[in-house]
Amino acid sequence: MSAVCPTPQPRRGNLLFVDPDDFLIDMIGAGLRLTRPKWEIIATHTPAEALEILEEHSELDVIVTELVFDRSTATAKAFIHEVAQRWPEIPIFVMTNLDTAETRELETTEYIAKPPDMDFLMRRIDRAIRRQRESVVRGISLPTFLQIMEIEKKTCTVFVSHGGRAGELFFRDGRLLDARIDGTGGAEALYEMLSMKEHSLRVVDTCDAEPRIGMSLASLLMEWSVRADHASRAEDE
Repeated sequence: MSAVCPTPQPRRGNLLFVDPDDFLIDMIGAGLRLTRPKWEIIATHTPAEALEILEEHSELDVIVTELVFDRSTATAKAFIHEVAQRWPEIPIFVMTNLDTAETRELETTEYIAKPPDMDFLMRRIDRAIRRQRESVVRGISLPTFLQIMEIEKKTCTVFVSHGGRAGELFFRDGRLLDARIDGTGGAEALYEMLSMKEHSLRVVDTCDAEPRIGMSLASLLMEWSVRADHASRAEDE
């Protein structure tokens, strides 16, 4: 694994670049140093290496990845799908020589043709990061945020993520219809997300779910509070 600008703890302005081509890695690194001198680039040669980085340092701003590794697109497509599911707050760019048809079914922000024009690439990355930050909510508790969604009668999907775990909460006209995380659904999935000590929230203005939760939000929050209290007492005994 190589790193153009190695950093032990990624900070804001970090780009994860996944590509087997050392020359391209060096070129992108040089371009970033000129256009975004405060940025860091973490470069890896394989999706497996990239996942290892994400497991330890998920606070990245953007991922740019090739689609072909060892003459196959399967590994990269699996990588993109996993990142989109586990770290939905990170924009993903595909930068490849392949036709755009190869990327149509992927959860990517944008397609960039190789070799990239650095000005074009950075404008696209800046725009993606700006839009993503506008949609990501931090510094508010999940119970409070859910109550705001109810009061404002929102129809949306709320993505709750932290450390590679990501869940979804589905609202229609302010009513919580369903919750999903790690294969669990309904109220139990909501309780899992409420128990996260830290989280990032991202809102998308669509709701693709059928009603699966019958309790009111107030009742759900009360039940979770009782469970959390019982768990805390059990730990103290």
